[in-house]
Amino acid sequence: MIIQGRGLGLRREFASSLANGPIRNDFDFLEVVPDNWMGLGGESLEQLDAIADKYPLVAHSLSLSIGDAQPLDMNYLSAVKTFLDTYDIAIYSDHVSMSRDSCGYLYELIPVRRTQASLQLMVDKIKAVQDYLSRRIALENISYYYDEEGQMAETEFIARLIDASSCGLLLDVNNAYVNSRNHGFDPYTFIDALPTDAVTYFHVAGHLDNGPQERVLDTHGTDVSAAVLNLGAYAVHRFGEQPIVLERDNNIPSLDELCEELRSIHEAMTGSTRNLQ
Repeated sequence: MIIQGRGLGLRREFASSLANGPIRNDFDFLEVVPDNWMGLGGESLEQLDAIADKYPLVAHSLSLSIGDAQPLDMNYLSAVKTFLDTYDIAIYSDHVSMSRDSCGYLYELIPVRRTQASLQLMVDKIKAVQDYLSRRIALENISYYYDEEGQMAETEFIARLIDASSCGLLLDVNNAYVNSRNHGFDPYTFIDALPTDAVTYFHVAGHLDNGPQERVLDTHGTDVSAAVLNLGAYAVHRFGEQPIVLERDNNIPSLDELCEELRSIHEAMTGSTRNLQ
């Protein structure tokens, strides 16, 4: 199934209405986090089954931890494969990050050191994951709040990762903007340095901005800013019209309000290439 157009992150706050209500036409697909649904039964499983019967799904996980130094968690990967196969999900993504150490899962997305050793380790693991899942995976650029000297540039690291592993890129426009503010680089230059044929789809979300002297926080709890929409329009101009997912994890408004914001986001990012930097 070809995924295109406007997508929403599936949240439990509106799972029941989507499962039990008529098919909506104000979004084209849903992004589901397998970690939140795998292994569930009862009403939760019934809701997800009903939703999957109505809407195409893409999957975006949090615990692949492709950047850690541990062997792949094959129990987790097996559960992901079963989930993807059960719901006929072709697009699967995670993050350019680690989320566990030798003691277990950290339930955070931790930046990886952008070194040749990290790169090779990740390439080998990505290839193994793609072989096991029989799917090309996509990895998302994350937001981060510290950076070490002596590393590859993030764009170089991502480009080399994609080239060596043949994975895709889930380009999170908000993360690129947040990082540019916090680390003092031009987000448009960041976009320009990424490989043009790698983007599988886009994420957009809101952030908390308390002014130029404060760190910008990637909260997923506010409306998407005009600055992120402008950067998103530039990204669409560069990479082509790929699917766009609105993420909202905090201060979640009604489903109708989310769908209206998604409509305006999609229009702003794809409707015109005027006024691009």
